Amino acid sequence: MDIVTFIACIIGLALDLVFGDPRKMPHLVKWAGNLIVRLEPLWVKQLGRTVFSGIVLWLSLILIMLGGYLLLRGLLSSIHPWLTLPLDAIVVFQSVAFTDLTKHVAAIADALNVSIERARERVSWIVGRDTSRMDEDAVCRAAIESGSENYNDGAIAPLFWLLVFGPAGALFFRLCNTLDAMIGHRNARFEKIGKLSARMDDVLNFIPARLCSLITFGSWDIRAWWQLRSDAKKHPSWNAGWPEAAMAKRLNIVIGGEMYKDGKLLHTQTMNTGAPQPNANDIRRCIGVMRQTYTYSLILSVLVLMIQTVV
Repeated sequence: MDIVTFIACIIGLALDLVFGDPRKMPHLVKWAGNLIVRLEPLWVKQLGRTVFSGIVLWLSLILIMLGGYLLLRGLLSSIHPWLTLPLDAIVVFQSVAFTDLTKHVAAIADALNVSIERARERVSWIVGRDTSRMDEDAVCRAAIESGSENYNDGAIAPLFWLLVFGPAGALFFRLCNTLDAMIGHRNARFEKIGKLSARMDDVLNFIPARLCSLITFGSWDIRAWWQLRSDAKKHPSWNAGWPEAAMAKRLNIVIGGEMYKDGKLLHTQTMNTGAPQPNANDIRRCIGVMRQTYTYSLILSVLVLMIQTVV
């Protein structure tokens, strides 16, 4: 990594810490989402709702967004290497989404002090399940489960791929994660067309989710891995169960259990069974752990980037 890219990465990470995601600012993830909305009916019309059309959709978005970034970066670099700095800084800034996530989770705890209706509304911003019938326990579980999963997706995994492939790696992960969030669902509409997007997100999150869980749990002891593994396997996702299980054990609370989705009552397996139900204070403790984990990860990442730059 050259010094210009290193400085761009530091600036991008600092911008996320300070500003989060300003609502009125043009955003790469919004552009990607708008493209997916337009590309999906285009390829479905041509190829049907098939796995192949999902592959073409995935390739189309990656070629347009990542290819466009690499092309623009190449042009700027050919004029002068320092012209790539603002572009790379913006890409890193918009590929990492830690600060906004903590604000959303904190807002749920604050809303519980107002009313359960307000808390249900706020938690609906970050979960895909039904919130209209949630009691306080369910709101707290949902906030902690979603926060635990999404801070890996929004912060730890982009950091990991930033270290591996630079700003292009962080952007590639964010595009794949956005595709998974929008079309990687197991239902009649997306089961086939979203299969590649879901699998790519699983692959890209495999290592980061496990690293995230160990840092969250606060131990590198191999026994910690086995303690988390039994609970993580209860989650239907390859990866989401790891940070969730780590957070449940770290806070000594139970998560999982009953929830409503698409109007149906679902019974999911509980993690850290036997521990007490979480409350609003546990949501705030969860945010504290998230910040601590991200701080450790950020410090380690900057050190690795410095080594890459020097070497």
